[in-house]
Amino acid sequence: MSTISELEAVLRQRDADRPAGSYTATLLADRERLQRKIMEEAFETCLELGRAEVDDARVVSEAADLLYHLIVGLVACGLSLDDVIAELGRRRT
Repeated sequence: MSTISELEAVLRQRDADRPAGSYTATLLADRERLQRKIMEEAFETCLELGRAEVDDARVVSEAADLLYHLIVGLVACGLSLDDVIAELGRRRT
């Protein structure tokens, strides 16, 4: 199982269980907060990519935050990153 698949499985479990104190559960319970986090992380990733001297570690860190929040959003909608990858495949043909 890949890291992404494992992450999605954990996120789906958080969605089903909504455990108290879970950051993921709080995002899943508040779509507006989730949307804001996705936008924030996308902006921060763009800022890092646009620096005159790119710090690879910062780009990777912000991209990881963005990907996590995006996958939470997909899970909230009953979708997966595989759905996105399949769409990319369709666009390639």
